[in-house]
Amino acid sequence: MVNGAQILEALASLESEKSISKEVAIEGIKEGFQKAYERFFDTEAVVKTEINEQTGSINLFQELMVVATDDEIEDDWLEIVLEDALKINKEAKVGDKVYKPIDFDEEFSRVAVGQVRQIFQQKIRATERAMIYEKFIQLEGEIVRGKIVGMNDQGTSYILDIDGVHTSLWNQKTINREEFVVNELVDVLLEEVARENKYSQLVVSRVAPKFLAKLVEKEVSEVAQGLVEVMSVSREPGKRAKIAVLSHDEDVEPIGAIVGVKGSRINNISKELRGEKIDVVKWDDEIIPFIINAMAPVKVISVNEVEGEFDIVVPNQQLSLAIGKGGMAAKLVANLLKRRINIYSLENAITDNMDVLWNGNITEEEVNNPDFINEVNKRKINSQTVKPEYHKNSFRNAQANNEEELMSFQAEVEEEYNQVEELIEETNAVVQENKDLESIQSELESFNDILNDEDEEDFEEDEYEDLYDQE
Repeated sequence: MVNGAQILEALASLESEKSISKEVAIEGIKEGFQKAYERFFDTEAVVKTEINEQTGSINLFQELMVVATDDEIEDDWLEIVLEDALKINKEAKVGDKVYKPIDFDEEFSRVAVGQVRQIFQQKIRATERAMIYEKFIQLEGEIVRGKIVGMNDQGTSYILDIDGVHTSLWNQKTINREEFVVNELVDVLLEEVARENKYSQLVVSRVAPKFLAKLVEKEVSEVAQGLVEVMSVSREPGKRAKIAVLSHDEDVEPIGAIVGVKGSRINNISKELRGEKIDVVKWDDEIIPFIINAMAPVKVISVNEVEGEFDIVVPNQQLSLAIGKGGMAAKLVANLLKRRINIYSLENAITDNMDVLWNGNITEEEVNNPDFINEVNKRKINSQTVKPEYHKNSFRNAQANNEEELMSFQAEVEEEYNQVEELIEETNAVVQENKDLESIQSELESFNDILNDEDEEDFEEDEYEDLYDQE
């Protein structure tokens, strides 16, 4: 039989340890006995459970509708004749409900206890989920700090403890799969707080654009005070980001507020993002000026909206800079604008008979000015000389650009051809030494691979870094 003392003890424990009120617990017991009775006897039966909160005793009653004669009974689990009903309640009448006491044996008690345990487990989980939701919902979209307490068995996520609640910081939500150690404190964006979730109610990230926006708010007092607003964010986590900002105070220059004295503020944010480079752009409600701002340091010749997309024309010399490594620069701009863009060099735009509106931030005279061309080439040369390991990519870029660029790369091209001459001389010497033809072919193919390396992206990104820094 059910032990009343144990019932009372369990109720007290649930209230103190699991924060489940006595009223909710009692309802759980009643629900458990109801389900146990249905399972043990009849699913159609209606059961009433009474619990004495002083003694812990439990009484079960079968609810029955009173009918006049046996002929009117359709379900004896639900109905009772008046004659038998009067034995339960002397005042019973046809149409009344009477409650017949149920005597349950040890086997039924065992079923009932198991059912009650299952109900309680469900209620405990539901209560805990509700408490977590109420505790964290006001922090949704904010930065929270958690402690690394381990990693899952598959090694696909860190287990993060946020104020006593465990959640997963998945590898793909970290910056370039950054590594943490146990007990390390980590800032994350609380992306979502769910009422129900199979794994965790808290969804966190370090790669979301809003994580950067909230870091800016945390670091820059003008943003926290509402004087400056972050209007849009675009990120390639751990690599580069663009943020568009707007000042609501004419005395506050938005870009300067974000960057800080000698770059102090933006550098602190970049450090938290594992060295992510952050370009700060001035927001404009007008789309064309905003596009021009977003494209910096690239000069814009023309912006033309065509069927909801924007065709952007840039100087020939800055096309690779506008596109960036793996298209990263263009992607950042598109995500910042939340529009689809197409970038063309002036030469390609003219060849394709596109409308060149000259509504950007550089004139036709400036584009053709030798000083502009020389300045672009000079910066590219400076970018290469500090990174000689990328000469092979510079060589291929020189082939792709116009005559002026080829002139600027002349020294590098000559160096490449000198290497070719040296290899030819070595190969001839090998022939004279009767080295087999297969070995010679292998050496020539190896050198060919160097010259024909299709990966031009490294140079483009380095060029972007250096050019941006000089703007």
